[in-house]
Amino acid sequence: MKIDWSSLKTRLVATLLMSTIIPLLLLGGGAYMALQTIFHEKIESGIQNTLSQTRMSLENTLSNMEYVSLQLSQEGTVGQSLSNLLSSQSIFEQLQLTNEIQRNMNLVNSTNPYLGVMLYFFSGEGKVKFQNREIRDNFTIESLPLLSSVRGESFFGPHETAYKYSQNTVFSLARPVNVPGIEPQMIYVYLETNLLLFEKILNKYQYGMNASHILLNQSGKIAYSDDQLQFPSGADFSSIKTSDVNVAEKKGFYFFKEVSDQGWSVIVAIDKRDFEKEFNTWLLRYGGISLVCLAISIALALLVWRTVYQPIRSILREIRSLTGSKFDSKLNKTNVREFDSVLFEFDLMRTRIVELFAEIERNERMKAQLEVEKLLHQINPHFIHNTLNTIQWIARMNGQDDIDRLVSIFTRVLHYNLGKEGSVVKLRDELEALKDYVALQRIRYDYQFDVRFEMDETLLDQTIPRFILQPLVENALYHGLGDVEGVIEVRIAANDSHMNIEVKDNGAGMTEEEVSRLFSYENERKKS
Repeated sequence: MKIDWSSLKTRLVATLLMSTIIPLLLLGGGAYMALQTIFHEKIESGIQNTLSQTRMSLENTLSNMEYVSLQLSQEGTVGQSLSNLLSSQSIFEQLQLTNEIQRNMNLVNSTNPYLGVMLYFFSGEGKVKFQNREIRDNFTIESLPLLSSVRGESFFGPHETAYKYSQNTVFSLARPVNVPGIEPQMIYVYLETNLLLFEKILNKYQYGMNASHILLNQSGKIAYSDDQLQFPSGADFSSIKTSDVNVAEKKGFYFFKEVSDQGWSVIVAIDKRDFEKEFNTWLLRYGGISLVCLAISIALALLVWRTVYQPIRSILREIRSLTGSKFDSKLNKTNVREFDSVLFEFDLMRTRIVELFAEIERNERMKAQLEVEKLLHQINPHFIHNTLNTIQWIARMNGQDDIDRLVSIFTRVLHYNLGKEGSVVKLRDELEALKDYVALQRIRYDYQFDVRFEMDETLLDQTIPRFILQPLVENALYHGLGDVEGVIEVRIAANDSHMNIEVKDNGAGMTEEEVSRLFSYENERKKS
């Protein structure tokens, strides 16, 4: 079947389908690349940042233990008390120092809630003294798994706590205490983290997926592992690098590593299947969302087609009714504001067409009447001139020179007013007509005023608008002089490329208050 691409319906449906499919394809490709970026860069970065926080938390914990151990060594108050106790020969003083040491250790423990077991270990005797909790009978520092040795102190762990009634995993620190008179490396300050801190720091669920922590000691061997089957304690892991993709793929894990300044390292291992499972889950979710969006887009496309195409058909019906000379058809609204506005304008146009037809009909009827009036307008001036000439001839025959002169002047004024010279005349003709008008007015007012002319003779052949002088002189005569005898001066002079016309009378004029009132009224009228 041949598709008619000239049809608006075909183009509209094709455009809507393309506007749905193309964005989905672009969005799908972009989303796939974005998901690849998110899961292989953003999530890796997030895991690395989380691991960095884990490393810093463990570092801070061990550093705080190191700081507390200084208070219990020979450099601190408690350590000095211990030194005094071991060198004292007085039983009373020994009792007093013992109580003081125990009290200070309890104070240190209460002010550092992250600490658990605290004690002094005499390795030569294998005895524990000044402990804050009951200790296992077989406890020795030598049996603890060494994590790292830094600045004279040793970090151990993770290992089982020395607390007799618990099997929780902890980190610990041992620092030698040098007491005068006692062989070095015989007395140690021993500190442990509390029983819950280990699980809080090495929380495997903080990465949002199944992960395993691996803690490497200073020698690069596994000191601790969540997954003993894959990463048994004591195995050598010093050759594994986080950027070694071949090793990661070979073992089926993604590795992320953080190295501490204290000599130990922490690694998080994430099973590759679990890592890709998150990506595949998101991919399936996107596919489902895309299908839903496609279905919604198709439904919206059909709705748009109905919303646009149906009103266009209604407008087309109205246009066809107009071509069929049906000017009184009822306007059917589409209930779409924009299309109804078009129909409303169309109805106004149809109404205007009807009015124009009626106006054309009226104009045709008036045309003949206007032709008759035109003939009458052409005849009447001739009749008036002929009548005035007859009156002038009779006055001249009877020796009535004043009447003869008056009719002669009036005839010239009437000829100029009814003439067909156009709207622009020479200054010479305008002055002659003005002088005839002044002559008539002087006869009417019994020569009670005078009009004086002062002009540049070189301007007489210049053109000016017709009847520009007579209204000015008439205004000066009626409103300037009134019933008072006076003089009206008419001055015409050249000013560069302009012509200055000045009409002046010596009448009473207006007071300053009247002028101000007129100007204020004019300004208010313009503002309103």
